[in-house]
Amino acid sequence: MIYHINRSKKKNHVIISIDIEKAFDQIQPLFIFKTLSKIGIEGTYLRVIKAIYGKATIHIILNREKLKALPLEN
Repeated sequence: MIYHINRSKKKNHVIISIDIEKAFDQIQPLFIFKTLSKIGIEGTYLRVIKAIYGKATIHIILNREKLKALPLEN
């Protein structure tokens, strides 16, 4: 991705890395979405991020048995 951006004639790209793993303990997803929107992340990119993190679920495997998926909440 970085190689492609460097070769591009347009230099108006941004790479955003979102590590939500620990953020769910501290930050509400709605706050993250609003912040991304304020800095200009919108349209398809914001919809993809919302799809990934907006309705996150946790899958637990206990004694080799996969339990029912649970919504991930604070």
